[in-house]
Amino acid sequence: MLPANFNAQLIESLIDWLWRSWNSLGVSGHGDPARTDRVIDPESLLLASTVWARYDPRLFDEMLDWLCLYGSLINLQRLRNLHRNGLGDSAVLSAVAAVVQEHSQQTKWKVLIGKHAPSQKPLPLFLSINGKNATWGRPDPLFAAQGFHRGRIELRQMSQAPSPQRAQNLWLKLRGLFGTSTRAEIMLQLLSSGPATAGEIARRSGFTARSILVTLREMAQSGHIYEPPRPARNRPQRGQAPAARTRGPSLAYALRPEEWCFLRTWPEPPGFPTLKFSAPLLHLCQHLLQSLESQKPEMFAHMQSILISEAISGSLKDIQRNGLSGDYGLPPHLPGDSLLPTLAERLPAAIASL
Repeated sequence: MLPANFNAQLIESLIDWLWRSWNSLGVSGHGDPARTDRVIDPESLLLASTVWARYDPRLFDEMLDWLCLYGSLINLQRLRNLHRNGLGDSAVLSAVAAVVQEHSQQTKWKVLIGKHAPSQKPLPLFLSINGKNATWGRPDPLFAAQGFHRGRIELRQMSQAPSPQRAQNLWLKLRGLFGTSTRAEIMLQLLSSGPATAGEIARRSGFTARSILVTLREMAQSGHIYEPPRPARNRPQRGQAPAARTRGPSLAYALRPEEWCFLRTWPEPPGFPTLKFSAPLLHLCQHLLQSLESQKPEMFAHMQSILISEAISGSLKDIQRNGLSGDYGLPPHLPGDSLLPTLAERLPAAIASL
């Protein structure tokens, strides 16, 4: 069995990570920054906030404040790709997009605004870990239109721009330089993870392999992105049967980090920070908590373990595909008798390591 306070501990760990990450990006608040040796993933952070920032109203509103000022740095195409895989809350994301468009005139957020059935009873936007949810204040019309009840929004405009002097902000620093495009995503991964194929970059970034490959070949023409020579193709002579077609080797693109040392404007770490794709772990937490909330208290531990295993199996495999099983101590297959103890022991620590 999971400990009685497991849900609360996991949510508190996620809220702590959200605060550290948003603080590093520039929201107004006091607290520890994110790890300097890890790059903050802004799209995964925003999608995770639509689920767990609801447990901290101040964090939620500071996030809104930052997005209204610097939301242009969010890559909405990548955001939608990650959200399509199940991360985040669609209704909350729609409400957030409506606020950003209304208060900042960033029209690109319109694509995320959905339609809500007006007959449905509004749900409380803010939640409490102990389950005692409450609504207060005069309803905000933008959230009411999306089916949520919350008080009026008061944006303080105290958020700061992401500091380029912080290594963990490298992703947004590159977007400021290259734009919110696949070029920034490619540069980030080659600087933080080393040589990679188009398929590897696509899987970690949330873009299609074709769009990444086309951009990589264009960037290679600059002489600063290096592509290994393609294997020679033997053309059959006249009258000879063509050779059987086989799948050729994937080409790993690379760059020389020393050519980009001008980007290192931080004291620590000495090189470039590491990119650890956080979406699979956040996806696992979301599925796990949803599964626990839907289960009845009288359910037997064995049945609970089976249902949890089914709910998170895809996320565990995704963690393995991204090479993160060792970092989090979460192999793709956990036996039924060790599933719940392993999750209870390792998930909070894995969140703290982000």
